[in-house]
Amino acid sequence: MRKLKANAVARSIAGRLVQPRHLFRAASLQRNRKQTKRVYDDAQLALFAKILPSGFLHYGFFDDPETQPQDISIADVHRAQARYAQLLLEHAHDRTGPVLDIGCGMGGLCTMLGERGFAPVALTPDRQQAKHLRRTQPDVPVIECKFENLPDVDAHAARYPTVITSESLQYLKLDRALPLMQRILKPGGTWIASDFFRIKPGIGGGTGQHDWEVFRDALARHGWRIDFERDITRNVVPTLRYISMWARDFGRPAMAFALLKLRAKQPALHYVLEDTLTMIDQVIEDNLQIIDPAAFVENKKYVMLVMRRGDSLGPGRESSD
Repeated sequence: MRKLKANAVARSIAGRLVQPRHLFRAASLQRNRKQTKRVYDDAQLALFAKILPSGFLHYGFFDDPETQPQDISIADVHRAQARYAQLLLEHAHDRTGPVLDIGCGMGGLCTMLGERGFAPVALTPDRQQAKHLRRTQPDVPVIECKFENLPDVDAHAARYPTVITSESLQYLKLDRALPLMQRILKPGGTWIASDFFRIKPGIGGGTGQHDWEVFRDALARHGWRIDFERDITRNVVPTLRYISMWARDFGRPAMAFALLKLRAKQPALHYVLEDTLTMIDQVIEDNLQIIDPAAFVENKKYVMLVMRRGDSLGPGRESSD
């Protein structure tokens, strides 16, 4: 078995520090770090796609909110994700035009739309997702950009009877996205959304995420109404419990064991990296706090919504708990 030697690592680091070409490369990466945004090349999503081959990247929906993590299998997560998608598609009826899936993930919803006789169009700013979709679903058109940067908007005007945002609404810039959503929907069209929102302003944040009341105010300001609203927070929590269990009961102990072994086998290397390893551990802990089920329930709500233009014809508002 090949072993990592401290003196080899030290020589490698020193070589990168003293050679101009490596210094130039490091400076370039640092300078361009904001241009290479996570959303465009998300290795985490690529990993999820291998772990969850169903093509879904959302939390799923457990009919029994009391399901305990030790009783959940990967197959159960797959079923919960399919159930979540089924609930979304219960609100999609119009097949007179394509369905735009904004933030399409790895294409799970596009697959189900096609199976039900819809014509899906996938939109994602992520290169990995776009590449995966073009390979696995070549008949599905893929738009590779952020929704707010939709090219040739005139070509999309009033084109879509249904638009779906499944855990992608949180990333949209509302003042730009809401008018654009109005423009691309056919008259009387339906916007189906499912996502989580902060219920305490500024608390429980992360990348994206909207405050619930701020979001509702923005809808009203831009002429939208909510025709259907269902709080599914309790139904997504089993997935969070499952992820948290694996991370805390298996991931953290495995990492601690690896660090102890490194300290025993390569004490010099461990000493050099000690501060960095401490910072990594803190980052891991911060991310575990984000997926903590109790904190999620306290600070956020997860809602399925059906929205239409305020002047659109459609059913009256429903509410389901």
